[in-house]
Amino acid sequence: MLSRPTTDQVISCIANDLRDLVEPELRDGPAKVAVQMMQQMLRGAAVRAAHEIAWMDEEIAEISDVVASLPRISADEAVAAALAALAEADTASLQLEDVQRRYDLAGEVLAAAIEAGYAQSDQEAIDALRVVLQRRTDREMQIVGQFDLVGRG
Repeated sequence: MLSRPTTDQVISCIANDLRDLVEPELRDGPAKVAVQMMQQMLRGAAVRAAHEIAWMDEEIAEISDVVASLPRISADEAVAAALAALAEADTASLQLEDVQRRYDLAGEVLAAAIEAGYAQSDQEAIDALRVVLQRRTDREMQIVGQFDLVGRG
């Protein structure tokens, strides 16, 4: 028993109890599939609970740093406006809603920078931004988790 469990540990325990205590008692196929889907969603939520704020904070910094290192791109009017909006955001709060707001603003910076890179035919910028976008996609897959084919075993 955990005396001070983290959110991800609590969620994982619930998923394990569904697997170990509830699922074996089920005889109905659709009910078993539903419980397996719940387990899968809970496992994904556990990963997200453990890392989400840190991951968003890291991505915000990476996007800001990469775009700032691309002077032609960061000088673009839309990119500069998006960067200014991000710079004005409250960076002191670690509340999920506030971090999510900054993350969304960083996403706007990235989108504007990608558009500017293509508009300027700046292959160096496009390549640098593609790396950032790929890392963001990879991390989103970590947050969402891999989906198993439930009900197949």
